[in-house]
Amino acid sequence: MRWLALALLVLLAAGASQAYPLYGGNGAVNCTVFGIFKDPSSGESKTILTVDLSLIRVNASNSVPVAASFQLTDGNDRVFDIAQAYCRDLDRERRLIAFLVPKETIARILTVSPSPGQSAGDQFSIRFPELLNISNENVTLLYYGMQRSIVNSNKKTVELDVSLTNNGSEKLSIDAGNFTLKDQWGWIYKSSEYDSFGRKGLSAAVLQPNETVRSGLIFASLSPMSRPAELVYRYTDGTTYSLNIDEEAGINAGLLQPQEEESDSSLAGSIKATKARLAKVKKSNSSEEKTEPKGRDEL
Repeated sequence: MRWLALALLVLLAAGASQAYPLYGGNGAVNCTVFGIFKDPSSGESKTILTVDLSLIRVNASNSVPVAASFQLTDGNDRVFDIAQAYCRDLDRERRLIAFLVPKETIARILTVSPSPGQSAGDQFSIRFPELLNISNENVTLLYYGMQRSIVNSNKKTVELDVSLTNNGSEKLSIDAGNFTLKDQWGWIYKSSEYDSFGRKGLSAAVLQPNETVRSGLIFASLSPMSRPAELVYRYTDGTTYSLNIDEEAGINAGLLQPQEEESDSSLAGSIKATKARLAKVKKSNSSEEKTEPKGRDEL
């Protein structure tokens, strides 16, 4: 059982998507996407989705900034043009580009179209990673990303956008107390229903079988030095499930990636793959020999 628990932990952590930054280019221009975030205070049904990126010429001797237009395609194949009023230049080659989108939007593809006549090459695209997820016979937990991060009076407040589906046959009670957040050093923070500004997060609820709730998840009073690294959900029987949400983990995040993955690039395919991996572990555990494995390679 000890090895089954370890195997389940490794496979659940394998739900982690590729860490930022993302890269793309066309041979003349390189684009680096450092991350995306949403502004939850921009309206009831709409939000500002911001992409932090750089656009740099391959030919370093050409110092003229690259002019380009951008489009965002979401998971429903809707295409959005940039909202120029919310865009900001951070440096000559780095900028924040913004899109006014429905709150439920899941970014899928960023299309970069260099303006003609500047030797910047053709249009190219960068695909965003799939949503992080955990899925089994009990629940499906989806992490949509960071809603906001605010530092005030030397305390940081973060709000994560998550959804939880009850996959079981019985009612499932949830509240903010079911979630904790670990920073890059493993320090644990508890979720709360409200932040210090009175903004509401996840409320107590009872989910019927197959019912889903999507909500902001608030973690207040973090150290300004803490970086969200692991989201932990505690099921009703005390079992915990973890998601590696550290977008700054870089190449180390690859240690949590499964060795083989299904070719289906859809969110449904990602969830299906996670369930298949869990089923494989359970099957192998039921037929394992009495000799205790000696290492991770024998799982």
